Amino acid sequence: MKSIFILILCTLFSCSSHSSKGCKVGIDPSWAPLQLPDRQESITAFSTELLTEIGQLEKIPFVRVTVNWDALLQGLKEQEYEAILSSMPPYLFNQKLFDFSEIYLSLGPVLVVSTSSSIDSIDHLQGKEIAVITGSSNDLLLQKTPGVLIRYSPSNALALNDIISGTVEGALIDVLTATAYCNDLYQGKLKIVSPPLTDEGLRFITLYGKADDLVKKFNTGLDKLKKDGTYNNLLTKWGIL
Repeated sequence: MKSIFILILCTLFSCSSHSSKGCKVGIDPSWAPLQLPDRQESITAFSTELLTEIGQLEKIPFVRVTVNWDALLQGLKEQEYEAILSSMPPYLFNQKLFDFSEIYLSLGPVLVVSTSSSIDSIDHLQGKEIAVITGSSNDLLLQKTPGVLIRYSPSNALALNDIISGTVEGALIDVLTATAYCNDLYQGKLKIVSPPLTDEGLRFITLYGKADDLVKKFNTGLDKLKKDGTYNNLLTKWGIL
């Protein structure tokens, strides 16, 4: 009974301390090592407002701290801030050092096809010619599908143009680029027919065992924002969706 009381007391103290002093979150506005030309500012704005919304729901006043990419991780290790927003993947060796939230912004590749195509998933590509971007690792995803023909393309734009021209029947493109093109230049001509095919994305990250309550609250707030539509509204507001 005494141990349970101590656990509850520690939990309340942790939550109240975050509420009183604020929770510092390190953000690198360049999002290195990601290659996000012309998207850094919108992703930073989206991430910052998302933090604010989650903080209001979960009663945690998040405070953004701008940090250069080469100092972001070290600052977390030295506890200059309680958390960071980062694309660092939750590999097993990373999970021994850090706690990871659910993905709050997916960055993985999706399958794009013509709106007239009958292809509705990556599982239906046997005998199809699919474009991947030269230098990406997306060809590894296609190698799991027997009979798929891989065509390497030097850029996203050329790969998508090849779908329009009928040169290929689809392309694996990162979800942000694919969404932007399908909702704008190729609206009504191209469509996305798969969810992101990898777990690449931006996450809320803390030191292992130091602030797992924050990760839980971040996940809870994120789930609430997705359910009430606020999440999609923020994506639209900042030109991501």
